[in-house]
Amino acid sequence: MQINSKLNTVIVAHRGASYAAPENTIQSFQLAFDEKADFIEADFRLTGDNEIVSIHDPDTKRVTKDKIKMKVRSSTLAELKQLDVGSWKGNEFTGASIPTLQEVLQIIPEGKGIYLEIKDYHELFIKKLAGILKQYPVPNDKTRIITYNSKSIELIRKYLPGIKVLKLYGCEISKKNYFKFISQGWLIHLLKKVKCDGIDAIAVPFINEKLVKLIRDSNLDFCAFDVENIEDAVKLLNLGVDSITTNSPLKMREEIAKYFNQ
Repeated sequence: MQINSKLNTVIVAHRGASYAAPENTIQSFQLAFDEKADFIEADFRLTGDNEIVSIHDPDTKRVTKDKIKMKVRSSTLAELKQLDVGSWKGNEFTGASIPTLQEVLQIIPEGKGIYLEIKDYHELFIKKLAGILKQYPVPNDKTRIITYNSKSIELIRKYLPGIKVLKLYGCEISKKNYFKFISQGWLIHLLKKVKCDGIDAIAVPFINEKLVKLIRDSNLDFCAFDVENIEDAVKLLNLGVDSITTNSPLKMREEIAKYFNQ
């Protein structure tokens, strides 16, 4: 099995450098790039007036200091922009607002990229997403779309044929030991059936060499997220994963460099 160069591993910043800055904000994304992240990962939803914004939850309660619960899908962009989604993380972030997709794309440096986790699976959203992405110079090879929804992959293929799309496997697999008990041949069949380019899986203990090799030998990418300690990172890097997603990009890169330079 081909092992990736560990010191050149792609580091993806989960919702930006979210250990320090408010998630899914321009401040968090800019900090992530300052901390040498290769890609940022961000969540995207559609507003009531059909604008695409970066926010994880269907409402704003968790990311507002005063717990203001405004549903994204039934609120206008102007209404959402009035909210302070920074001060809950620290006073220095007071006034941070929910960014649009366009605002996020504008701050991606040359040579860097983005993982877009889509939270809306309707054709209107994906068609709108495709139209916006085509207006910005982030190249296809620096763009990934990640989704839990298998049916949305067909629409992504239709409107964004040149961009890789990865099937997400999250906390539900760690609760069910999904990868441990599912027939690995059946997993490949499922992935081929939905026509994805690979998987982005939570870093669970039962991800092993056999599984990664099976995915990679099938010409599919294997990415991992929720990587927050060096032990998990080392294991995944030795298995040859394509990228790791972390809340702390600089800390993770420094710990990887320190470990493999020993």
